[in-house]
Amino acid sequence: MFKKIMMVAGIFIMGIASLILLSMPLAFNTPIVNKEEQKPLLTQEESTLKMVIEKLQEKYVGVDVKTTSNKELMIHVVGDEEYLNSVKRDMEYIARSIIKSSILKEYSIVFKRWDLIGGSDKIPNKELDIIKTLMKGLRDYDVIDNISIYYQETTITIRTSIKSSNENANKLAMKIEESANEILQSNELKSLSNIDSYKIEIMNTRGKEIN
Repeated sequence: MFKKIMMVAGIFIMGIASLILLSMPLAFNTPIVNKEEQKPLLTQEESTLKMVIEKLQEKYVGVDVKTTSNKELMIHVVGDEEYLNSVKRDMEYIARSIIKSSILKEYSIVFKRWDLIGGSDKIPNKELDIIKTLMKGLRDYDVIDNISIYYQETTITIRTSIKSSNENANKLAMKIEESANEILQSNELKSLSNIDSYKIEIMNTRGKEIN
């Protein structure tokens, strides 16, 4: 009786072992997903913004787009007031045609002008690249009014709506300066010569340097 029990137990154990061995190739053949290779999925808002930016940049340069907490789609445009007025209607039409069936359909479209100011009427391409890259990288700072570059003095001036009475003025200015320096040292601009020579000035509403 004891031998029969042992035989049955042995057969049972062998059966389990066989099933384990059969399942092992399946485990080894199962593709392993590399988490580092997976790109995070864009949210609906990010996807819509990407579409708006790409569509606008097919036709215009010096354009960036973001949303605000006031349910606004803000379009940043580099240029003077005359230029902005000449392109505003077309840009709004392009943006509205994209967001009308998206999560941003209830958002109002507003414009913010960024000045391109230089020490000369003709700004070299290098300086244009710097300003456009700064404009894009600093877009989350709503206090920035315009970015000026005086290439003969290698000075970048960022004018803001920060008031002198703001007790956090210096702290905010230093944060903007830090962000700007990080952008200047980024891969996007590292190929430009003498990029380390630029001095950054942050101005308040009175035109006083506060960094």
